[in-house]
Amino acid sequence: MLNRRAIIKFIGLSGISLSFLSSSAKSLTGNSVTTNKAFWHRVRRQFMLDHDSVFFNPGTVGAMPRVVVERMSSHLSGLATHVARWAYKDDNKEQYISGYNNLLPIRKKVAQLLNCTSSEIAMTDNVTNGMNYLANGLELNSGDEVLSTNQEHGGGRSCWLLLQKRRGINYREVELPKPINNKQQVIDLIVSSFSEKTRVLMLSHIITGSGAILPVKEICAEARKRGIVTIIDGAQAIGQIKIDLSEIGCDAYVGCFHKWIGAPCGTGFMFIRNELMPKVWTTIASGNWDNHTDEGFRFTQRGTGSFSILMGLDAALDYHFELGPDVVYERIKFLGEKLRDGLRNIPNVKIFSPEDERMCSGITVFTINGWSGVKLQDAFWDRERMRPRSMGPVYGLRQCTHIFISEHEIDRSLALTRQLASEKPQV
Repeated sequence: MLNRRAIIKFIGLSGISLSFLSSSAKSLTGNSVTTNKAFWHRVRRQFMLDHDSVFFNPGTVGAMPRVVVERMSSHLSGLATHVARWAYKDDNKEQYISGYNNLLPIRKKVAQLLNCTSSEIAMTDNVTNGMNYLANGLELNSGDEVLSTNQEHGGGRSCWLLLQKRRGINYREVELPKPINNKQQVIDLIVSSFSEKTRVLMLSHIITGSGAILPVKEICAEARKRGIVTIIDGAQAIGQIKIDLSEIGCDAYVGCFHKWIGAPCGTGFMFIRNELMPKVWTTIASGNWDNHTDEGFRFTQRGTGSFSILMGLDAALDYHFELGPDVVYERIKFLGEKLRDGLRNIPNVKIFSPEDERMCSGITVFTINGWSGVKLQDAFWDRERMRPRSMGPVYGLRQCTHIFISEHEIDRSLALTRQLASEKPQV
């Protein structure tokens, strides 16, 4: 693990900047870190992104810091070179392949990030894996209802649609507006949709198609009163906002690290609270499928995997902790607000992210009247070598503001948006 002294040297900061890297929110004073352009410029240099383009799409797949790539590549090279030294005696110590060891060192770091226990954490490949483990592992019968919303990602909802077709459960969606006005609107719509047959509530912490941060704590509390199992899709939340699972009070939470944490693809997790985990069946049965001493291991063990990928995740978590999670979250929020404030002043622009800034962070979804999402995406790339993501013909673009983005790059994107808004629409 990189210590603070090492990362200061790595980033190239002087000792006087030590407070900038503190992982404790108590050490922050005002916006000294959030708006320090020199600091974030040095952070940007640690990412392997091209300097002639701007990446606005970590909502799909993030950018990896150099230290992550080097850690992963070093392990892969070592495996290729020294595999004969592997004695097959202690999976947890030798760390040549994953899938058979309990991965406790990494699970403990994930638990630290989310404020839960390592026994409640299982490592998965992605959110879709975790959601499928839950859908197939819970005891649901024909007629049982799974309630969700109309703005869920396909990786979160498809497993429930499969169960509806295969086992006869009832999958039902609550219609949420876009944009959402305020959190009470969401609470009222979802809670009023609970029925006597509702057994599971599945919804996103941050909606991928609008960037709306849902009031999951309040909704989970209402669901628990009614004995409803709550499952949260945290694909867009991990690394973008602070997550405290003990405070949220959900029964299960699935997430991934390849978006906002900067880890390689193929790294995810599943949280199930200790009281519920023994009641969930594993989907993939390996040697420890019935191991209830370490419930998280029961789901983590699923056959041979790449430890090199996990070494990249380990480095990404270390990097996140060393910069300071709260420092990262505040910077992402600051940049997102800067973008949205600018968009609100451009004629013919419609924003689909919530009007209430307390429900927003680093994802902004907007369109220019008369332009399709694909045309906007192409124009951003062709004219300024900027890469947001098209959200289809109606909803325009999703533009994500991560810590490797500069204020100047946001200003450039706003200038381009203003120019496009003055031109002839293109559908």
